[in-house]
Amino acid sequence: MGSSSKAGKGRKCELSDYILILQRRLHEALSLGIKFCGNKMRKWQCMDAEIQAHALKTMAAFINCLSFSLLQHPLIKDSIFDMLVALEGILQAENERMLNLAGDVTLQLVKSLGKSICQYPMLEVIISLSHLLSLCRLPVAISSAVALNYILTNLGPVRGKSHEEVWNVLKKAGTVGNLILAFQDSEDRFQSPEYFTEMTSLLKTILWRWPLSRYHVWNNTRLLAKLGDNCANPDTSVVVSVLELFSVLALCGNGAVKLLERKELLFQVVQSMGKMRDYSVRVKALTLLQRLTGSAKGCTMVTTSYCEPVIRGIIDAMGEWRSSNSKKIPTDQMALVMEACRSALLTCWAGNHHSCFWNHDIHVILLNIILGNCSTIYLTHLAPSSQELIARVNDYVTNARPYVWDILGNLVVRYEEDFLPRARGNLCYLNLLISCACSVAADLMQKCCNSSSSYTSELEPVLRAVSLMVFSSSKYIQRQARHCLSDMVGPFGDAYLKCILASLQLNATGQVSLLSESLRAVNNLMSLACYSTLPLYQKLIVNSEGIKILSGIIKMCLNSDIHVSRSSVASHLRSSSDGKTCCWSHVEDWEGEDILLFYSLQTLSQLIEFSNLSCNHHKLTSGEIVICTMCEHCESQDLINILQYISSNIFGSGPQWYSAHILSFFGFYGFPSKIGRKMERALHEDVLADLELLLSNGQSLTVHGAILAARCPYLLPPKESFQKEKTWGDGSSKEQESRKDKGRSRHEVRMSDRVDSGALKKILEYVYTGFIHVDDDLVKPLKVLAKCCGLRSLSDMLHRKLPKWGTSSPSCIFNGALEPTGHLLSDVILEARAAEGMIWSCTLCQSSSPHKHAHKIVLYSGSDYLRALFQSGMHDRSSKFLLAGKRWLN
Repeated sequence: MGSSSKAGKGRKCELSDYILILQRRLHEALSLGIKFCGNKMRKWQCMDAEIQAHALKTMAAFINCLSFSLLQHPLIKDSIFDMLVALEGILQAENERMLNLAGDVTLQLVKSLGKSICQYPMLEVIISLSHLLSLCRLPVAISSAVALNYILTNLGPVRGKSHEEVWNVLKKAGTVGNLILAFQDSEDRFQSPEYFTEMTSLLKTILWRWPLSRYHVWNNTRLLAKLGDNCANPDTSVVVSVLELFSVLALCGNGAVKLLERKELLFQVVQSMGKMRDYSVRVKALTLLQRLTGSAKGCTMVTTSYCEPVIRGIIDAMGEWRSSNSKKIPTDQMALVMEACRSALLTCWAGNHHSCFWNHDIHVILLNIILGNCSTIYLTHLAPSSQELIARVNDYVTNARPYVWDILGNLVVRYEEDFLPRARGNLCYLNLLISCACSVAADLMQKCCNSSSSYTSELEPVLRAVSLMVFSSSKYIQRQARHCLSDMVGPFGDAYLKCILASLQLNATGQVSLLSESLRAVNNLMSLACYSTLPLYQKLIVNSEGIKILSGIIKMCLNSDIHVSRSSVASHLRSSSDGKTCCWSHVEDWEGEDILLFYSLQTLSQLIEFSNLSCNHHKLTSGEIVICTMCEHCESQDLINILQYISSNIFGSGPQWYSAHILSFFGFYGFPSKIGRKMERALHEDVLADLELLLSNGQSLTVHGAILAARCPYLLPPKESFQKEKTWGDGSSKEQESRKDKGRSRHEVRMSDRVDSGALKKILEYVYTGFIHVDDDLVKPLKVLAKCCGLRSLSDMLHRKLPKWGTSSPSCIFNGALEPTGHLLSDVILEARAAEGMIWSCTLCQSSSPHKHAHKIVLYSGSDYLRALFQSGMHDRSSKFLLAGKRWLN
């Protein structure tokens, strides 16, 4: 037994006589069952039901008298240690009555302990409670689930060793497995709503805190089906508990995909968003929707099947804002609006759901949330002045506003170049939203310049929305936003510009850390990016050493390995209740994890043509940039090297695109890569060429059909022009056998006399390497030919179009040669050893061995090892080179 006479440091008050009597009775009752084992550990060793019942009753009486202040008394602490030892043993009893009573006492104790649970050894109790979870027909299952949930929730932020230790105990006890059995094996008629909700609550806690547990749930199709059926349960508490559980499960990317693949489940989730459902159900359904659309793939899977009802559900929930006449809406309505706004952030992904949002009048909803009730504006069809807009925004403060700016920015940045808005009467709601965003951003910029940093968090989301407008693909939105912003910043424009340049100068020189002042630096860079689009300020920024400052910040980010993501500076995107995600891929923003780098490059893209750095006399040799002699010792050399590094390494698509855009002012187009440099030698060597392009001036260019098939199919001759060869059982043909030692034949393709030979050579260089240098006199014919060849990315760079938001940076890859277009051009088979019992079939030949039809030129150029093999004079089988073994395909 623990010592009970120490008057320790933690004593808060003296114990009353009554407490002392109860403690003595407890001590006597527990001493009947707690004994020392051989390893000097104290264990409950009495199986007598009467003694167990007596001990439990004295524990219950003692627990009833505990208060928070008493929990710190050494005597009370010792008694709690003793009770935990006793409960661990009694919870293993076989007597049903004892188990029920022990479960209730355990729950009573852990609730009394509250947050102080972490001060006691709970691991053995966790094991004992876990074993009782599968007893679905006994009341002890519910009390055990509640008690265990309470313990796990109040253990505090378990990390590192303690986190792993608790998870190992849960695995040892089979806690997750017991919960799964409880759901699967119990019949619905035996499951009360209380039982179901407590079990799902416990499972949710485990899934939230220990990501390794999620696999056992999402990989169990029977369990998912059983849980999904309860989405249609008439009991609201059951539906809410299931949606909460699925939301936590969807923190795992694989779990989210499994849920999305269950069409009937997705249908129930969409139904739960309906206007007629309870507020709590709609909130949880929207939370689950956010998790399911956390990636481009997930968003596509949802909107492909249920775009209209999903968008309608979000819009209806956001519209609850205007159903309240007061400025302060009820809590449940507010929770629904907030979750709907978060769900509408799926607009960050491209897709048809953007047009669906506009069709459902998202602009009206956004105005209502920003400005309050806008009925007078809609009736008069008169747009308020900028000062009136600012006054209304300041008068109508709401936590939903940052999400509104994000939604607006996401929607406007993806419009097509020729977009024109609809107007109702004399009022264009989109123009009103643009004016509102620019007015609020300008007002907050001025406040940040004149006062402390108290407005920086508020400025970030609206400033980002404005930056997305001024850099939108839509000419209309660009023009409207830039005009509005120019009018708004006019009175204080020069002063604020000097303020942000001075602040960024400190960042560029390292006097102020970019990390410690990351939010301020991001706001300054976004502000400068917006300014850089306004003709009035572009030369002023350049003359104020703006390019030097930006180059310094870019170098600082690269040299110091500084990474700042938007979620780390935008407070509304962070939440302690979000949980830890796992198994997600391709979910990063277009800016990547480097928004400081991104905004620096974006600003630089608007200023570079006004600088004296632009030069088109550089050269490209073996994929490496050679600076012209006039620029060797100026800023342009460092800048070009930095831009080449960013565009050819692992950064977000946004920074890569803007680096490539800036490089176009130096005559470089594309994205340099290692594989591109390797493939360059194939362009200049005659080996393995199977196509000959005949030009009108008598010149001819030998190329490889497989590479054209992968990178530029427009240059391939019609499919019918390739000689059809009858294939034999071993994959060879008679003609192949006859020309086995006669070299390769080449298909001749006569080019139009309008094709410029120099432009065609550059097109081929781009196709093979992904990166080219173009002289000024060749740009015009190359623009025409790039468009005809379907090389959209090259065409956009040649026309110096702003990078389109969300577009992936093109990679110099040749996987397209393995598609049907390249099958006829295959000249090598890569074969692997077949696993025992494996059945293999191929649409191109009759071989039953596992194999892949590939192309020698790609292997020859991409791998020095394979190049050596092909050049070694090794004999292949039936004119097909055979690579056998796990080394290549397994």
